[in-house]
Order: sequence, then C-alpha cells, then structure tokens
Amino acid sequence: MSEWTTLIDLDELATGSLKARRVGPRRIVLARTLEGAVYALDNRCPHEGYPLATGTLRGCDLTCTWHNWKFDVRDGACRIGGEGVRSYPVRVREGRVEVDLAEPDPEQFFPGWLASLHEGLQRHENGRAIRDCVRLLHAGYDPWALLAEVARHDADHAEYGTTHALPVAADCGRFLQIYGGVRAAYALAPAIDMCGDANRLRPLRERPAPLAGADEASLRRAIEEEDAQRAEGLLLGAFEAGVPRETIESWLYAALSDHFLSFGHPLIYLVKAQELFEGAGEQHAPAILGSLVFRIVHGTREDTLPYMHPYREEWQRLPTDIAGGAGRPFDGEALRAAVLDAERGEEAMTELAHCLRAGADPEAVAAELVLAAAERLLRFDPEIEQREDVAESWLWATHRFTFAAAVHQALRRWSHPRAAALLGQVVMFVHSGRAMDLAPECRISLEAEAGDPLEAVLSHDPKRAVRRALHPDLDLEASLEGLGEILFADNLVRPIVVAHGIKTACAGLEESTALGEHPLARLPLAAALRLCASPIRERALHQTVTTSIAWIVDGRVPTKLTQ
Repeated sequence: MSEWTTLIDLDELATGSLKARRVGPRRIVLARTLEGAVYALDNRCPHEGYPLATGTLRGCDLTCTWHNWKFDVRDGACRIGGEGVRSYPVRVREGRVEVDLAEPDPEQFFPGWLASLHEGLQRHENGRAIRDCVRLLHAGYDPWALLAEVARHDADHAEYGTTHALPVAADCGRFLQIYGGVRAAYALAPAIDMCGDANRLRPLRERPAPLAGADEASLRRAIEEEDAQRAEGLLLGAFEAGVPRETIESWLYAALSDHFLSFGHPLIYLVKAQELFEGAGEQHAPAILGSLVFRIVHGTREDTLPYMHPYREEWQRLPTDIAGGAGRPFDGEALRAAVLDAERGEEAMTELAHCLRAGADPEAVAAELVLAAAERLLRFDPEIEQREDVAESWLWATHRFTFAAAVHQALRRWSHPRAAALLGQVVMFVHSGRAMDLAPECRISLEAEAGDPLEAVLSHDPKRAVRRALHPDLDLEASLEGLGEILFADNLVRPIVVAHGIKTACAGLEESTALGEHPLARLPLAAALRLCASPIRERALHQTVTTSIAWIVDGRVPTKLTQ
C-alpha cells in the first residue's frame, strides 16, 4: 500500500535547489530541477554517508560535495562513483510535495543490487560489494546464493580459470550456521575480497561453444592434449545434453588422477565446488566447472618435474583395482612414518602400495595421510619464511595439509580404482616437504593441555594452541564459532593469506571431526591452529627487491627447499 507523506510546500523548494527532510528514521533529500520537476532520494551518500543535501544540483545531476560522486535525481543511479542511491516516488498535490515512503517488495531491487555487487567485485570495491550484500541479506536473500554469485563472478572473469575465490566461498559457507541474517556478511566478506583481488578490472573470459559427444575419455584426452577450448566445450556440451553434474564431476576426478597439478589446487577446487553446489544449488555449475576445467588444462604437471622423479615410477605402479569398503587392517603408523621420515621417496610410495595391495580401505588410508600431512604442518620451521634467499613460506606448508584433506574428502565422493593415484599424489606432496621441517629437538610437544586453544591463538602462543587443541575434552562443534571470530576479525590481511588461513582452519576442524575416535583425531585441528597463532609474513616487498637484484645482477634465483 502507498504511504504518501507531505514533506514540504512546493513554494519552499526553489527551482535548482535541494532540501533535507527527516521522517522517523528516514533521511530524504528533495531536489527540484530548473524545469520544476521534483524528485526524492535517500539523503545519505552511499559512499561514506555524507548528506547529499549539502551537494549541488545541475540539471538532473546531484553532486555530493564531499567526494564528487554524481547521482541522477530521476532514479538515483550513480553516474560517477560507485553504487546508486534509493529514490522515492514523488507527487505534487495542492501545492504540497508528497513522497511515497511505503516499503516496496524488496525483490524488485534484487537485479539492481546484484548488478551493483558484480560491479563492486569487478572494481575490487569491497565497501560497495559488501554494502550490496547487506542490502540483499536484509531483504531476505539467501546467503549461499550470494556466495555462489561470487564464485560465478570468478568463473566468468578469471584469466586462466578458477581462482582461490571458489574455495573461500565454499569454506565461508560453513559459517552461515552461526552468522545469520545480515551478520552473514562477515562470512561473505573474505570471498568478496579474494574475488575482487584476483579479478580486478578483468573482462569477461570468452567461453567456447558447447560441443556434443562428451564422455570421460574425450574430456581426459582434450585435457591431456592441453586443448583448453575443446575441453571446456565438451564439458559445457555435456551439461547441455543433460549429463548429471555428478557424472561430469567424476570425469574431472579421473582427469585429476592423471597428473598431480599445480600444487594440488585443481583438486581442492573441485571438492570445494561440490560443497558450494550442495549449499547453493547447481545453477552456476556449468560456468564454475567450465572455468575449473580451463584451469586444469593450464595447470603445471608437477609429477613431471625433477623433484617428483624419485616418486614417479612407483606412483605409476600403484594398484588400479582398489575398491572402497570396510577394508582390511593395515599399519597406519608405519605408513605415516614412511611418509614423514623415509629417506627416499620410493620408500614412502612402496609403503602406500603395500597397504593398498593388502586390501586397506582407500578412505582409511587417506585419513592416515591427512594425519601425516598435519604433522608435517606442525613441523614447519617458521624461520624459513624469514629467509630472503628461500622461496618457501607458511603457505607452501599449508598446501600439503589442505591437499591431503581434499583427497580424503574426494574419496568419499568418488569411489574408483583410479583413487590410488590420488593417494599417491598425497604421498609425493607430503613427503617432499621434509626440507621445511624443524629439527626434532625444536618441535612442539604434542602433550595435551587443558584450556581454550582459541584464547592461545589470540594470544599468539602457537605452542599452547597446539597442546590445548589436542585435549580430548575439546568441544569440536563449539570451535567453529571461535574460528569465525578469529578468521573474520582482520587478524590476517592480504586476501591470499586470508584464503589459506580459512582453508587450513576449515580443513583442520573438518578432518578432526571426521577422524572420530582415532587416537590422533585432534592433530589436524592442532596443526591448523598453530598456523592461526603464528606470525605470518604477509608482505614481501623488501624480499622481492633483494631476490630481484640477486637474480638480474648476479644470476642467483631464490632457493627452493622442496622442489
């Protein structure tokens, strides 16, 4: 119903002028053009909230005095600046200016707010994008759908396919159970920042036309031949032909088993895409998975590089007839010991092959490899990232753990004999990180201690955080809210570092929960909290200058301990 309210006599509003009026919580600016037309807008500039009534009116352009944003008074659209401002219906009756203050159906604003959100992402204007999210959330828009919009923007604009924006969106979705209503914006913000940072001012990436006749073999062949246009076209054609999303995802898992790609990023992204679809629906699945297959084609085939040569032959010999199920008992401790401490890569891979040939359940093997990866993360020597002659950092260490966790999750979704190849990739990746370990005498004691591990994280005490996380009485369910308070409170700053912090923390909590009664079940969370509690070198400009001079002048590139 209309709610026409008299705000001013027309004679009080001279042509070419602005007047402010307040009605309850609403602050309205009335504008009368030189032609005599009257319009009404929200008086708060959406930039920083300054009153538009203190601005200037020229024609139909209202300029905010404070920072020169310009708005069309006819509809509130922003011509120069960022998002627009709300406009209100106006009529003049019997010499009085009346404004309709009724709240319209908010759904009519959804398209405009979503378009503004995407423009904010395009420009990496976090304030604008987050304000649009708050508007949408306040009007009842589904927060999972907003996370999917962010992932879709990334899929449409990322130059070489999917970026970290996808996994951050999926991981942030976990926190929606504790951040309801407009507070869901806290969980949306890291995904918005990561997407904007990765895709600022990038145009839409041109996609190929859908191709008919897709199946697993043709898609894997196109990927192997590095034919990005054909690979993405086949995937889009499969969706167009009605192939179920789960089937297409199984093809991608098979392709990812062919090579260990790009530090494990593509497999992590596929797992996270599935989590996102479970929360938000699969409306954007063709675009997101199309962008992912584009990323897969352009990925580095790590298994072909020299640092992987010690593993490659044994990796290719892993059994391909494994099957899921209860499985036979195996020596998980021996497997972990080999992955962590074997002198030669072949020894670690041989121990994995022994477990699989003995009939061990692949999921159970993956769980043991997660524990090995968690311990590798717990062993990381933080002094390494302070060295200007070394490339490795905390982020290199976290990837081994989050990749192992992603493979564990993948095997719950993809039961296939080729899963052995994914387990082999974990062994290669985790074992190859030995050079980043602290000396044995310097490692954190794994003796459990009572107390709140999150308090230790906030106190930047990684040793206490680890020991407290290991205590069997720790309430894992309650830890999610505490993690949200830590991860979303700007304790980490750079988007890529925030992304890894969120990804590692979520993997730690999820894996500790999944391990249930395993005696080492708390180890993944302990490893993640050690990262959260530790100092992290987020900027490296000085280091970049140092290494650039060494490279260009002396021909010395940064040392890589693990490659």
